[in-house]
Amino acid sequence: MDIILTQWALDTYLELVRSRVFDAQEYKMQIRPDVLLLRDYPNDSKFGVQKFWSPAGSIPGGFKMKWHQVGSGNVQLRLGVGVWSDAILCEGYVKRGAKAEARKLARLKTHMQLVVKGRYTKCGKIK
Repeated sequence: MDIILTQWALDTYLELVRSRVFDAQEYKMQIRPDVLLLRDYPNDSKFGVQKFWSPAGSIPGGFKMKWHQVGSGNVQLRLGVGVWSDAILCEGYVKRGAKAEARKLARLKTHMQLVVKGRYTKCGKIK
């Protein structure tokens, strides 16, 4: 399965880096290797761990990758992913409470609808 990087995902990655949510070491050692697991979805056992991977509400094909205690602020990091024949990285964010999470899931639903219509910017593939 290819891992497609959208403009939304790239923009939020750059914002998270700028905000120092995580550092380069944490990205290289934890976040990126986990994202690369999407190549073999659903065959890696980590996709069966609810604390790491879960459906994104009732969005068909929508999932959340989750990391806990990230960075010096010990935040909960999330990445919205659409899974079809490819994995589409939609938007990363820091979980800040139930209402904010609901808004992010609504955005993920909108992003996924736009992907289905082909109305998104593909920035490349994660290799």
